[in-house]
Amino acid sequence: MKILSTISRDIIKLSHRKNSTIYALSSGHGKCGVALIRVSGPKAFNALSLLTKKNEFEPRKAYLRKLKHPNSGIVLDQALSVWFPGPASFTGEDIAEFQVHGGSAVVKAVLEALGSIDDLRPAKAGEFTKRAFQSGKLDLTEVEGLADLINAETEYQRRQAFKQMDGDLHR
Repeated sequence: MKILSTISRDIIKLSHRKNSTIYALSSGHGKCGVALIRVSGPKAFNALSLLTKKNEFEPRKAYLRKLKHPNSGIVLDQALSVWFPGPASFTGEDIAEFQVHGGSAVVKAVLEALGSIDDLRPAKAGEFTKRAFQSGKLDLTEVEGLADLINAETEYQRRQAFKQMDGDLHR
């Protein structure tokens, strides 16, 4: 009986993790002009609405909106906000993206605001790509190509990685 309850707990943890909503800085770290923060999962639209205080977004259309902390109402930044409903998104799930100013204080404030929303958690490294793979948006060779593209340091590496990410090896 103890084994059965352990298995049940593991299944519940896995299903909870699968249905969780994650968020992270998806662009490079450090000072930059623009930073991309991505939210993926069933609560992505909720996060978008809470930070922008708007409930209507046309898919794939960028809106310039003030982002406000959902609890305090303090303005965090003025950002481009974009809604990508699943399954037609990178991960196959609902996605909200915020293109914020790239200063570390802005990024930190927006990530903290997202962390204050119920049922959102920080993404683990590679988790957006893992979800894209699990939903069939990318195959294993495309995932490897994406990793190679991110790590490419030469023009030749970039070209080869892009071909692989674009599905050449699969085809």
